[in-house]
Amino acid sequence: TLFKNLDFKLEGGERIGVVGKNGMGKSTLLKTILGELQPATGKVMIGARADINFVDQGRLILDTQKSVFEEVGEGSEHVKLGEETLGLRQYLKRFLFDDDRINTKIELLSGGECSRVLLAKILKRGGNVLVLDEPTNDLDLNTLRLLEEALVNFAGSVLVVSHDRYFLNRVCTGILAFEDNGDLHFQPGSYDYYLEKKAERDKQAAVTEAAFKAPKAKLENSQNNSKPKGRKLKWKEERELETIEEDILKAEEQVQAQESILTHPNFYNEHPNDWQQFETKLNESKAAVTKLYSRWEQLEAIKADSE
Repeated sequence: TLFKNLDFKLEGGERIGVVGKNGMGKSTLLKTILGELQPATGKVMIGARADINFVDQGRLILDTQKSVFEEVGEGSEHVKLGEETLGLRQYLKRFLFDDDRINTKIELLSGGECSRVLLAKILKRGGNVLVLDEPTNDLDLNTLRLLEEALVNFAGSVLVVSHDRYFLNRVCTGILAFEDNGDLHFQPGSYDYYLEKKAERDKQAAVTEAAFKAPKAKLENSQNNSKPKGRKLKWKEERELETIEEDILKAEEQVQAQESILTHPNFYNEHPNDWQQFETKLNESKAAVTKLYSRWEQLEAIKADSE
């Protein structure tokens, strides 16, 4: 079993990065979404208006004897992008080809130019859902930046498998991660933000595990332990411990609400001048959650020591 219990919806305008170690099931997930593989359980639902453009660089082979114009045009001198129709030459200039290079044969192009031809062919195919499997492999810097810009400005949705953290940070609005325990975890935001939140989850899991192990360990060693018991919780501390988990839950919900605002695709367009205030509030809320967890650990330690 590569993955299970995945309940995920790709919304319009989202750009989701799929990450994880090799062999964990990333490409299998894409094949399942594309209908090339059937899931053992569950089902994949494709929206009625979804038009998927699967981008696999290995599937597109350039004819080296054709010119850039012929290879990308494929018999047409116009390109339709959504509601916009462009002349093929105008379209190719967006990919950094001047008039001379447009008429050059593929075999005479540099590696970077060939990558740009490939990218022009990919995006010309249209669709409102782009699915990409390791698209940054072997791309030069100019082509990589061009791809990033194209994806950020793409009006539809993007699902991309990649190991390139810098690419994921610049492009993605969310991360779907295959983690070591076999689960898939979705986190809104960039790849770095996913790593930050994962570290917090791992820390809390360790704290929770230690909290459950501590009473058992103390019970097993109680007969041989001559150390005097610690102080008991004060009345106010007992009341605080009774409600602190609810306080943590509310604080985490507040962080999630603020994160959803910050990771909305149109956030920076709607808040060009005050976006820093939102980030400051988010950092304050995250600090409050950390403080509550620290206090919870402290109270649990006092309680366990007294027992």
